[in-house]
Amino acid sequence: MRTIFLRSLCFIFLSVSVSQADWVAFTNLNLAIPDNDEMGVQNTQSLNGYLNAIDTIEVSLRLSAAPADLAYNGDFYITLQHDSGFSVLLNRVGRTAGESLGYDNNGFDITFSLAASDLHLYQTFSPSYDGNGRLIGNWGADGRNVDPATVLDTDARTAGLDSFSGVNPNGNWTLFVADLNLNGNAQLDQWGLNITVIPEPATFGLLMLGCLLLLRRRS
Repeated sequence: MRTIFLRSLCFIFLSVSVSQADWVAFTNLNLAIPDNDEMGVQNTQSLNGYLNAIDTIEVSLRLSAAPADLAYNGDFYITLQHDSGFSVLLNRVGRTAGESLGYDNNGFDITFSLAASDLHLYQTFSPSYDGNGRLIGNWGADGRNVDPATVLDTDARTAGLDSFSGVNPNGNWTLFVADLNLNGNAQLDQWGLNITVIPEPATFGLLMLGCLLLLRRRS
């Protein structure tokens, strides 16, 4: 019984040591997004205290319509930039060869992650919405690093969240949001980051060796 307990403890300890993941949320921003203005609005936040490079990253986003208005999701172009990393989170979602305006839903309260479905075509994945009509759930970044005026679902996804892998997480992160069509007014409510870093190989090796020796002595 003691050996089983020690094995479980070592597994948990090593998992936590490897992951080192933690959400950082930037809330109550309430930044108005200029309508039909490519200059948009940006929000820059600074992170510090991370000891190693990024392994994986998740991004949260809440964007809502102004009171008595409609956000119209197909209007928005949103990017995230830090150091050498650059990701296109949204690029006129729903735009295809047969639909130039994109989707007409009312905002986002979503999380972007690497393994999730392509946000650009979210209506084809049986999406869910909250009581305000905002898209919810876990989605993959649009990633289409092309002109928002011409972007289509068939464009290559070359600017995903994997661009941040191996980058130092410390320093400034900038979220840029632009509304690129008339009508529909919205604001950026909040966004956040969940960064996972991996310890140095030597550190992980010492942790593993310590656990193995402990288990050997107790078995």
